[in-house]
Amino acid sequence: MIGGQSNSRGTNTEPTNLVWNTTDYIQSFCWMSQGCDANKFVPAQVPLFNENNVGFSQTYANLLLQTLPENHGVILINTGVGGTGFFETGDWTAPNGKLVQQSVQAMQDLQTTFTKTLGGNISFHSMLWHQGEHDAGDNFGFWSADYCTYLMTDLSNLIDYLRGTFQGASAGTPFLDGGLLPYWVDQVNGTNGTAGVMDAIYGLNTSRVCTATADSRIFTDFLPDGVTPNGDPNARSGVSHDVIHFNSTQAVLMGYQYWAAYQNAVKLTTTVPSARTQACGGSSLTVDQCVSSL
Repeated sequence: MIGGQSNSRGTNTEPTNLVWNTTDYIQSFCWMSQGCDANKFVPAQVPLFNENNVGFSQTYANLLLQTLPENHGVILINTGVGGTGFFETGDWTAPNGKLVQQSVQAMQDLQTTFTKTLGGNISFHSMLWHQGEHDAGDNFGFWSADYCTYLMTDLSNLIDYLRGTFQGASAGTPFLDGGLLPYWVDQVNGTNGTAGVMDAIYGLNTSRVCTATADSRIFTDFLPDGVTPNGDPNARSGVSHDVIHFNSTQAVLMGYQYWAAYQNAVKLTTTVPSARTQACGGSSLTVDQCVSSL
């Protein structure tokens, strides 16, 4: 499952000459009618269902498939919506946020459709999340969440709810979040204050087990000329009009970062000690095993 806001949906405009390996063993689920019939599985392609262009999930799926037993496959479902968050509208606020409940319904429809059309066994593997821009100042109120609010009240509560609600998920289901575009973070930090949200994104493993962060800090703020933002200049924020999205090349590389994060998440059976998180009321959680295999 992939969720969040616009970067989770491959919101970029850069053409790509990449040759994608396609296979019927990677399917995308159409949970609504938008270019394909609702409640149908379609072979994965670029862009995937509910994605605008090249996202990180296709790369992640290709890497995952290589590790699975013969004749096993991957199903992708993306329920992200651009410009959404926890602040103001409560789109992703568990349990009653409209996008939370929409995701739950989409997952139920996937399970039902799988049983009716594909058969066999299905296992919930991992959740990929990319969100935070909205709650770090890219909203019309120019409000930014602090560390404790975003980490504990928002993100950790969402993880608990999804793990407890999605069929086949558990307290040990890997949850991977991703860092925001460095150019945008560094440009708005100090004016709208992204530090709290950014620290929370990278501090997720101090709050919940079987989690890790796809590190976006591998990217420089600017291209080699030192002037041009390292991001997609043609898919700007609808609020601030800043460069806020990864370009398609960065999105592919983020797929590798999410895969690296997954390798870390499956080892995290006890949260990383953090005085800062404990001060938020965080608890040290432990599980016997992070559930990652079919």
